[in-house]
Amino acid sequence: PFLDSVAQLLLELRRVSATQWMLRALGAVATVLALMLVFGPMALFSHFGAVLITLTAALGVLLQCRRPDSDLGLLAPAAIVIALLAAGDSSMLQAAAVGLALLLAHSAFALAATIPVHGEFDGSAWRLAAAGLLPVLVLSAVAGVLVVLLSTVQLGAWMMVIGVLAAIGLFVAVLPQER
Repeated sequence: PFLDSVAQLLLELRRVSATQWMLRALGAVATVLALMLVFGPMALFSHFGAVLITLTAALGVLLQCRRPDSDLGLLAPAAIVIALLAAGDSSMLQAAAVGLALLLAHSAFALAATIPVHGEFDGSAWRLAAAGLLPVLVLSAVAGVLVVLLSTVQLGAWMMVIGVLAAIGLFVAVLPQER
């Protein structure tokens, strides 16, 4: 029974299209790049915390590659963001590079989750996907510039209320609407 289940899993992998493999590989490579930007290529196993984050991210990438539409795909980005926050001495450029790599990984896995496993993309589908990604990139760039500009300004505690309202507004704007 064990060999039959392993053989069944291997047969399922043969049905995955080249477009799916490319999108999943792009997402995995971008996630590993983000992890390396946080720790550096040689420090992935330098101490217990780095090992824990690296193994958590690896598990998240494996789960995401197996099923791109799984909610467990948030495991790797969450671990990487926690590692970046815990590092403390990271520069703004490093944080932006990690964010860009995670955005690329998320976009690749999200696109892989929207097409059938055996589906192939033609030129018009790639253009449509790029047109959908363009507003995300523009909003990310605007948000990045705002963060850089506001990083030097000292704001009071009352700004937490505005920040929470802005986050709620963002969630309402990006969540799918029922029709």
